[in-house]
Amino acid sequence: MVLIRHVAKRMLRKKGLWVFTFVSMFGFALILSFVGGTSSLNASIGIVDRDGGLLAERLIDEAERFGRVTLLESSTEDVLLEGEDIVLIIPEDFTEQAFTGDMPRLSFSAIAGSDASLIEQALNGHLSRERQLLEASGYEEATFEELASIETANDGYTLRSEPFQESVATTARTQAFFGLLSFIMMSTFLQFIPMFVADDRDKKIYARLFASPVTPRRYFASLLLAFYLVGFVYVMLLIGVSLALYGQDVWTHLPTVFALFSSYLLVCLALGGLIAVFATNREKANIFQISVTMASAITGGAFISLLWLTDSLKLIGRFLPTYWLNNGVITMYEGQFPFLSILVMIGMTGIVFLFTVLVLKKRPLTV
Repeated sequence: MVLIRHVAKRMLRKKGLWVFTFVSMFGFALILSFVGGTSSLNASIGIVDRDGGLLAERLIDEAERFGRVTLLESSTEDVLLEGEDIVLIIPEDFTEQAFTGDMPRLSFSAIAGSDASLIEQALNGHLSRERQLLEASGYEEATFEELASIETANDGYTLRSEPFQESVATTARTQAFFGLLSFIMMSTFLQFIPMFVADDRDKKIYARLFASPVTPRRYFASLLLAFYLVGFVYVMLLIGVSLALYGQDVWTHLPTVFALFSSYLLVCLALGGLIAVFATNREKANIFQISVTMASAITGGAFISLLWLTDSLKLIGRFLPTYWLNNGVITMYEGQFPFLSILVMIGMTGIVFLFTVLVLKKRPLTV
């Protein structure tokens, strides 16, 4: 309990940490509110419709909100060279599969520098809403068309009696916001834990502390437990802000969001602990922290949607926790519980903790 209070007081005294957290959260939310607006996007979109069904027609109508839409016969790379910024392929039996409860994924191609990532997120957000509309209609086409016509007349998804509210773009912005929160969380704990340990090292606290019956591993385990309890409050704060900003889109999935971010917190603490025992000074700790955080953000969907990353970056991302958090968010908005993402993050935590113990054995905190 004393250690928990000690950690909490040290975190509260770090004013820069809280400034970074709040400025980043509200800054990112403000940026997303602008770049996520349909009026700010303008791209030439080529669509290969291999389905021709009701949902394909609605998807094409939705795409027209983001720029000029051209129906194409070919999906080759030549189309991009001929002037289309984005090519969207709607697969065969798209509508039929959706009415059986299995919404297939879309296929995108894009030129560099386009608004493709934002449009891809918005269209996938649209499909997430369509899925909820299908569920509300009981997967009956006549009922679906009736509800869809009501929603169109209401200028968007505003039907209060159903579990989809706000606009189509809200889900896309929420997913992007969660990705940015993953960057904030990792930056915070991978910076604070090594600095916490480095400060105590400089003050020669460990040399005196470990002269008592307290062992380094027992102390470090207690320290990380204290960080987890304080960090859980931090996670609740982040989710609370997300709830205030995005309302129903977060509230509907609140238990899953807590499960994902609680698991992600474990990995962040484990990585922060590993850096703390591996780095012998502040300079090394900063280098390790920045390297791991930026690698995770770039390959894990914090800045760019996972669906737009190259296969090589995705492969690297799978070895880092940010990928699995954002993959879990995508799975969550597809209507499934992200068991795999949570299990992988818990497994990563165990592996990193084991490696930390081995490093701590060879490199005590008193060194």
